[in-house]
Amino acid sequence: MKSYFAIGVALIAILIAALLGYGVYLNQRGEHQIAERMENMRVPLTGITAGYRELYPMVEMDLVNLYSDEMTDVVALESGRITEAFVEKNSHVLPGQPILRLVNEDIPLKIRQADSDILEAEAQLIKAEHSYKRYAQLIEWSAVSAEKYDEAEAIYKASQARLENYLAQREQLEVRQNRLTVTAPINGEVLRLYQKLGAYVTAGTAVALVGDFKRIFFTSPVEDKIAQRMNMNQELDITFEGSAAVQKSYGAQYASGNLGDNQVFHAHVARISPPVEEPADVRQVIWEIDNSVGILEPGAYPHAVLHPKRSRRCLTVPLSSLTNSNKNEVAVLTAGGTLERRGVVTGANDGHYIEIIDGLQEGEVVITSDTEGLKDGIAVDVTIEEAD
Repeated sequence: MKSYFAIGVALIAILIAALLGYGVYLNQRGEHQIAERMENMRVPLTGITAGYRELYPMVEMDLVNLYSDEMTDVVALESGRITEAFVEKNSHVLPGQPILRLVNEDIPLKIRQADSDILEAEAQLIKAEHSYKRYAQLIEWSAVSAEKYDEAEAIYKASQARLENYLAQREQLEVRQNRLTVTAPINGEVLRLYQKLGAYVTAGTAVALVGDFKRIFFTSPVEDKIAQRMNMNQELDITFEGSAAVQKSYGAQYASGNLGDNQVFHAHVARISPPVEEPADVRQVIWEIDNSVGILEPGAYPHAVLHPKRSRRCLTVPLSSLTNSNKNEVAVLTAGGTLERRGVVTGANDGHYIEIIDGLQEGEVVITSDTEGLKDGIAVDVTIEEAD
């Protein structure tokens, strides 16, 4: 009986050992198969071939500051209270045309005082002149001493000088009185009236902004590699997307022609500094905008988009193939069929394709599908898409 029990126990132990061994075998075999499958697995992706295309490079700028080179503040030359405005915003003015009128109560009082001083000085001059002429006759007859004659002459000349001084003071007061009418210094339009009726301003205070805004400018820093592709008078169109300033109505004469976001302004390259012939890493490009419709004003405008009128043949890839927000990295298909992220130097884009200046060669395949989470070196199976 005991022998049968021992035999049973041994058989059970052998069976357990066999099951354990078989489990280890299956586990190792499964891991091997998984590893083999992983090695042979190819991630399906889509891509496109980098190639040369005719690109109308669109340049987006987060912010531009527009200015006029014929713009100046109108400054009050005298202190006073504003009692009358002769112009409104967007009014066209000529040099010397009145803009505001000020009142300074001290000046009329000083003018009346000067008039009184002049009358008194004129009376004293007449008296001194008569005395001087009388002494001049007496000195000829030796009826008066030379000292008396010299004294009369001195009084006469002092009276002349005193009268001339009062006349000069009154003339200065008249100039100050005339300055109470603030006039436009240049030909142009009134962009802003800084002060309201009834406000008191001191001499030297800017009361309005006047300028010729038919031509308006902005400046942008541009890397040399891009500036080298530009030329003087290069033409383009510019729009200001989502700009409340462009969407404003500037009175009936502008409202009918203002298309808001769809308003297109014509511009051209006015100057590149320093010139492209001189060595520089960064250049300032000055753009001139045709603002003859009068919609734009000097100031900051967000999200300007530049649309050149001429295409440029260059190496391009889709914008969708860029893997980061800095637009300087793409994922490419290597000769070994694996994925590789690569840094590139990009240029302008047209909203669909972007220029590749360095980092890619024509004919290389860039990945256009999402590669997030995929590591470099992973085997991929890329379906090449047709370019638009």
